[in-house]
Amino acid sequence: LEHANTLSFDQDIKPDAQILVGNVCFRHDSSYMYCDSAYFYEASNSLEAFSNVRMEQGDTLFVYGQYLYYDGNTQIARLRDLVRMENRQVTLFTDSLNYERIPNIGYYFEGGMIVDSLNQLSSFYGQYSPATKQSVFNHDVKLVNPKFVLTSDTLRYNTENKIAVILGPSNIVSDNNHIYSERGFYNTMTEQAELLDRSILTNQGKKLVGDSLFYDRLAGYGEAFDNVKMTDTINKNM
Repeated sequence: LEHANTLSFDQDIKPDAQILVGNVCFRHDSSYMYCDSAYFYEASNSLEAFSNVRMEQGDTLFVYGQYLYYDGNTQIARLRDLVRMENRQVTLFTDSLNYERIPNIGYYFEGGMIVDSLNQLSSFYGQYSPATKQSVFNHDVKLVNPKFVLTSDTLRYNTENKIAVILGPSNIVSDNNHIYSERGFYNTMTEQAELLDRSILTNQGKKLVGDSLFYDRLAGYGEAFDNVKMTDTINKNM
C-alpha cells in the first residue's frame, strides 16, 4: 500500500480487510494500481479496488475499469465494467478482462473488441499480448477494415505487422470480391492474401478455385495453383 486518505477496520463489514478510501494507490513490483476505494486483504496478499480503477505497467501499458480483484501471489488481475486496456496504438475494450502479469497476457471471454491504427476486431473470446503484439480471436470474429470485412470463427492477428492468420472457415468481402478460405494469411496493409486448402475467390460471376491461391487486391489479380478450376457464370464457360 503506497497511499490512501483514510485506513480503517470494520469487523461487521469486512473483518479480514483493511478498508481504504480516497486516492488509493498500491504497488506490486513495477505495477501500480489506483482507485477511489479498496479492501486490502494482507493475509492473502490480495485486494479489491472500486471505482476509477487504473493499472499501470511501465509507461506503455494502462488498464482501466470500475472493479479490480488482484491476487498478489498469482499476479492475476480481474477487471470488470467498462474495461479498457491501452498499449501504445492498440486499445482493447470489454466488460470482463483477466490480465496475467507473469505471461503478460490479457483476455476477455464475454465479448470484446481490439482496435489498432488500421483495423477493428471483435469476437466473443479474445486474447492480446502486449509483448508480442499477437492476438487470438474465437467465436463470431469480425475484422473491419476501411476496404474490406473479414468474418471468421478463429483468427490470429498481429497488431504490429497487421497480418491476419486464418485458422477456420472465413469470408473476406470487399467491393465486388468475395474470398472463402479455411487456412491462410491476409496482410491487411499490403492487401495481399496467401490461401490454402481449396480456397475460393469470386469476382463478378467468376469463381477461381485451387489448392492454393494468391490474391493481390491493389493490383486486382489472383493466381491459383494445382487442381485449378475457373468458372464464369456470365459467359457460361469453365
